[in-house]
Amino acid sequence: MSWFSKIIENIKGSEDFSELKSSSFRDILNGNIFTKRFFIKQIGLLVMIVGLFIFYIGNRYEYESELTYQNKLKKEVQDKKYESLSISAELMQVSRQSNVEKMLKERGIELHEPVSPLVVLKDSIQ
Repeated sequence: MSWFSKIIENIKGSEDFSELKSSSFRDILNGNIFTKRFFIKQIGLLVMIVGLFIFYIGNRYEYESELTYQNKLKKEVQDKKYESLSISAELMQVSRQSNVEKMLKERGIELHEPVSPLVVLKDSIQ
């Protein structure tokens, strides 16, 4: 005999199930079955099970709300990346030498590109 069968036999020997066997469908529907001795003895277990169900439902709700918030943040990050990429492309376009020269001419600023190469000055104090 396995250990599980021994436990079941022990439970059957210590409990009186005759009241539950004599219960009808009507007793279940109107709640009279909960006044039987078996259920009164197990009220602590039933309260614990109901409490665990409530905890499980609350935990599931919290998880789903966190998941929704996380998906919202991922979408915002993706939108910000696209926005950053487009701003970076605009900056590259505007800062090209030909576009800078064009904007200077449009605004009437007289700046010209130097013809001679740049001279590097070295600091003699070291």
